[in-house]
Formats: sequence, C-alpha cells, structure tokens
Amino acid sequence: MMSALALVRLVLVLSAVTLYAGLTVLAATPIRQLTTAQQASLRPALSPDAKRIAFQRNEGDGRYRIWVIDADGSNAKRVTSGENDDRHPSWSPDARTIAVDSGSEGKREIWLIDAGNGQRTQLTRLGGIASFPSFSPDGSRIAFYLYRNGVTDVWTVKRDGSEVTQITKELASEQRQQCTFACHAASWSPRGDRLAISSGDHSKVLVLAPTAGAVPQAISPDDERAHFPTYLADGRIVYVSEYITLDQSWTDLWLQPDQPNSARTPLVQGVRAQGPFEISRDAQQLLFASPRTGNFEIYAVTLDAEGKQALAERVVRAGASPQAGGHIEVKAQRRDSSPFGESTPYVLGLVAVALVGIGVELFVRARRAR
Repeated sequence: MMSALALVRLVLVLSAVTLYAGLTVLAATPIRQLTTAQQASLRPALSPDAKRIAFQRNEGDGRYRIWVIDADGSNAKRVTSGENDDRHPSWSPDARTIAVDSGSEGKREIWLIDAGNGQRTQLTRLGGIASFPSFSPDGSRIAFYLYRNGVTDVWTVKRDGSEVTQITKELASEQRQQCTFACHAASWSPRGDRLAISSGDHSKVLVLAPTAGAVPQAISPDDERAHFPTYLADGRIVYVSEYITLDQSWTDLWLQPDQPNSARTPLVQGVRAQGPFEISRDAQQLLFASPRTGNFEIYAVTLDAEGKQALAERVVRAGASPQAGGHIEVKAQRRDSSPFGESTPYVLGLVAVALVGIGVELFVRARRAR
C-alpha cells in the first residue's frame, strides 16, 4: 500500500506535470515568430513566389541593412552591409532584385540591390527624400514617394533610371499641416494600370492611374481612418481601418474592389498588431513586425480561422453590415488582465493543489521527526 508521503509526492509530480502542460497549451499560437535578434527587425516584404522574406534590421549603429530569410524563418542572410542605411525593401517580379531607399535623414534615393550578390545600382538622383519603392507587375517601373520642399508626392521611374515622372500633385503638404512622411509603399494593380495609396492625411484609400496628373479617387468610407492599401492578385484591395478608444485600440482589415462606393467584406477584424501589414497576393498569409517579446521581430500567420482568431481583439460589434460607407458600432469588452487569461482559475487551482501537497509533506515529516 502506498505511504502517505509517497502519495503526496505523486500528487506534487502530477500537479507539476499538469501545470506545465497547461502552460504549454496556453502558450501555443498559430502566430509564428520568424526572427530572433538583439536588434529591431522591421518592414517584412514577401517575395512574389512567397518563398522568401526581405526585411530591414537595425544592427546597433543606427543604420539598417537588408536581410533575407526563407518563409519559415530559416537561412537568414544579410544582403547589404557597409556604411549604407537601407530601408523598405521591395522585390522585383522575378525575385532577383530588391529595391530599397538608402541615404541619410536629409537625403535618400532609390537603389536596386542584387538579391544574390548584394551588388548596388543607384536609380534616382532627385536631391530629396525618396522612399518606399515598389515594382510594377512587369518589373519595368518603380513607384516611390518623394519629399522635397515641404511636399510629398508619388513618382515613378523606369528600371534603367530614365523617365522620372511625378504622378500626384501635392499629395501631402506641410502648408496644409499634413503628414509628409510616407508610411507604406504604393501598390500596383495586377495589370499595372492603377496604383493604390493613402491620402495625404492617411485617412482614405485612393486609387489612380500611374500617369502624370492622374486624379485620385477615394474608395474607403469617409467616417473612418483607412490606409496601407495592398492590391491582391484578383484585383481587389486589402486595407486597414484603425479604431481607438480610451482603453484600447485595434485594426480591421477589409477586402474591397478598387472602385468608389463598392461593397467591402472583412478579412480580419479586431487585430491587436498595428500595421502596416504585408499580405500575400492570395490573402492567405500576413506578415508584420511586433515588439511583443521586448524587441521588434518579424511574425507570420496563416489567415485561416485559427490564425484570424489569434489576431483578433475581443470586441463585440453591432449595427450596420460591413458595406462601404456603413458605420459599425464597436463596443470593447474588458480583457482579462491576468497573465493566464480565462484559464487563470484552473492554473490557480493547480497551484493550490501543489501548495496543499507541500504542506501535507511538511506535516508528515514533522510527525516523523518527533
């Protein structure tokens, strides 16, 4: 027959095993961490074949270099080095070239980087802050933003550096007290005949032809803050709407045709992570940078039911259906602030069992010592 002391020890072991297993299950998540470093990793860009990810990493000297990893986070390779400060990578359609902006705080130009050997080619010489390059679907042109003389606009340039063309006119202006800092690359439509961008105040999603003097059209609702548009392979656009209350903030991702007043559908709602996001062309994979572990790292998640649930805020929505222009009332629930969330009572129960077991063992030992 098992002694009292042996029984207590068995209870302690089982409690410890159960507690460990419970914490392991609680820690499991479909959100995959792809990088681990002492420096910030930001701005992931998925290659057209979805096999590799380019991103920028601050290596401690204030400058960023471009790194490339496989889609599962393996085979990390630094592509750029030296004194260059390279940011905002964008893949060419054949995945052989990475466009970046490079320079200093006061002057940046667009460069092309050979993804295989790191060879550099300067593309623009405009004397301002050129940033956020993006390749057209056929690889013949690159769109980018240029800040100069208090104004930011979208420009394009041919891959050989010729035909530098200003597309917008005063998209964002300091005189109008708008944000002239570009935050996201312009996105090309699958046929290369349209660009999707954010408005000068980053409150609307705009589409326009990639030609000089084109007139932008807003496609997102007027009563929300929408930006970070990305064209999908089927011609629809994914973009982000941000919501902020006194106690929390979250973002919704929407799918919408690139026409004004067109109906939209939610892709993911109540996302805890803040944009910008990198979305695969089939809307099945989402990449983002987050400091959730104490340092900015690159994360990926498959946009299936489990992945969407992992990204989602716990919010209750009521009101109009998610159509363009329709208002959605969002009422936030108070999230459990305990470290184990809704499983806290079970975890605490296991801890209590362990503590009782320890007390019994100490009592038995004291009795034997008498």
